[in-house]
Amino acid sequence: MHRRHCTLACALALVFSLGLGLSAARADDASDGHPLLEEPRSRQGYWIGFGATGIAAQLWENGKDRGIYGGWTGTFRIGQLITKRLGLGLLVEYFDYAGGISKGSDAGTTGGITIEGSCLLWRDLSVHTGFGIGYVLVKDPNAIDDSYRGGGGSYLLLGASYDIFPLKKKLTGGWALTPIVDLHVMPQGNIKFMSLMAGLQITWWSGLPDNMLRLSEE
Repeated sequence: MHRRHCTLACALALVFSLGLGLSAARADDASDGHPLLEEPRSRQGYWIGFGATGIAAQLWENGKDRGIYGGWTGTFRIGQLITKRLGLGLLVEYFDYAGGISKGSDAGTTGGITIEGSCLLWRDLSVHTGFGIGYVLVKDPNAIDDSYRGGGGSYLLLGASYDIFPLKKKLTGGWALTPIVDLHVMPQGNIKFMSLMAGLQITWWSGLPDNMLRLSEE
């Protein structure tokens, strides 16, 4: 029952986020005399991002609190803005070689693949939420049984990011430095975890073609 409640709560959060973004985008278009055209902005079109992130993960193994594991990881994101504010993307985390988590002699990996919905709140600040499939594996090489322990299950997230364009040379699109903070939860499996992740991502935005932009007559 607890797992169902967690999954339902995340689904409702995702629907709320997407609905908020869609409503805001429609409001913008309704007040715009040319709803099919957009003002040139850096944060437009498709995005691809690679990041390095610190992680602090609270683990529970078979109902026992295992404490906080620390580490770092790499992330890959890809997606598209569907409207001015609403985006849909994919987050891939795979920590075997890009990083890992550890506490004392106990060490392991965690990761997942997640569908994300995002909503632009203010300027280049956005929030995102999503769900997917995750896993966690840990082992203690000093124990008698040093085999991996853990498993997988539903993977939920909630986070925020801000795109900074330090070398803006184009009307639309370009390279951005993106600080990101994420809260990840895996409420299923032999080992459950909740992790806080904070790091920096390098993001490329494709921008929009001229026929989708409202350009100055000058």
